[in-house]
Amino acid sequence: MVRYVLKRILAIIPVILLIGVAIFTIMYFCPGDPAEIILGGGASKSDVFNLREKMGLNDSYFIQLGRFMYNTFIRFDLGTSYMNGKSVLTEIITRFPRTLVFALSAMLVQIIIGIPLGVTAATHQNGWADRVCMLIALIGVSVPAFWLGLELMLLFSVKLQWLPAYGIDSWKSWILPIIVNSLHGMAMMARQARSSMLEVIRSDYVTTARARGVSERKILYRHALPNALIPIVQTLGNSFGIALGGTVIIENVFSIPGIGQYMTNSITNRDYAVIQGSVVVLSIAFCLVMLLVDVAFGYIDPRIKAQYASKKSKTHKVIRGGANSHA
Repeated sequence: MVRYVLKRILAIIPVILLIGVAIFTIMYFCPGDPAEIILGGGASKSDVFNLREKMGLNDSYFIQLGRFMYNTFIRFDLGTSYMNGKSVLTEIITRFPRTLVFALSAMLVQIIIGIPLGVTAATHQNGWADRVCMLIALIGVSVPAFWLGLELMLLFSVKLQWLPAYGIDSWKSWILPIIVNSLHGMAMMARQARSSMLEVIRSDYVTTARARGVSERKILYRHALPNALIPIVQTLGNSFGIALGGTVIIENVFSIPGIGQYMTNSITNRDYAVIQGSVVVLSIAFCLVMLLVDVAFGYIDPRIKAQYASKKSKTHKVIRGGANSHA
C-alpha cells in the first residue's frame, strides 16, 4: 500500500508543473501590459519601458517561464499583486481557509443528500420515488449556480429576510452559498449512487441473502451499499473539484472574501500574478484531495490491495531466488 501511495504522489508532481506552465503561457499571451496597468494610461512610453525592464517583462518567454517556475516551486514565492503591492502568497494564505471550508462543506452536503437520493431511487426503480429523485438530480445538473444564487438571495434575503444576502458575519451567511455550491455535485452524486446501487442489488450474493431471509434493510446497508461505494468514492474527488471551482463564482455572488473572489477581481484588473498564484494553489489543493480519494479507494477496493500484494510477493521471491543461487 505504501508503494501505491508513493506512486500517486509522484504522479501529482508533473501534473502540478504542467499546470504552472499552462497558466503562465495563457497569461503571457493574454492581451494587456502589466506595466501599463500599473502606471495608468497617461504614462509615457519610456516609463512603461523602464518598468517592464525592472519587472523582467522584456525578457523572452522561456526566461520568464523559468523565473516563474523557479520562484513558484523552489522559492515558494507567488509574486506581488500589481494593484495593491501585497504578497500574493500572504493574501492566499489569509483567504484559503474560507474557500476550503466552503468547498468541504458543499462536498459534505453532496454526500449527505446525494447518496441517500441515489439509494432511494435505486431501491424504488421506475417508481414515483425514483422519478422524484432523478428530477431533483436533473434540476441540479441543469440550473446555473449563479442564477440559482441570485434567485435564492432574492427570496430568502430580500423578500423573506431570513438569511443574510452577503458576507460571512455569522453561520447563517454560509447557508445559501453552500446550498448553491453543492447542488450540481449533489445531483452527480445521486446519479452515480443510483447507477452503482442498481448494479449491486442485482448481484448473486444479494439474491442469496434474500433467499436466506435476511431483512431488506440489512441487505441494503450492510451488503449492497459498501460494495456500491467503490465507484462513489471515486466520484468524491470530482465532487470536490466541482465545489472548489464553484467557489470562483459563488464567492462573488455572495461577497465571500475567499480565493474565488480574489481571483475574479484580479481577472477584472488583469492582475496576472494573482491569477497565476491562485490557479496554482487551487490546483495543488485539488490534487491533494484526489490523492486522499485514491488512497481511500485503494483501501476500499480489495483488487488494488491484491495487486500490490502480489507484486510485493513476486519481488520477495525474486530476491530470495537470487540469494539462493549465489549461495
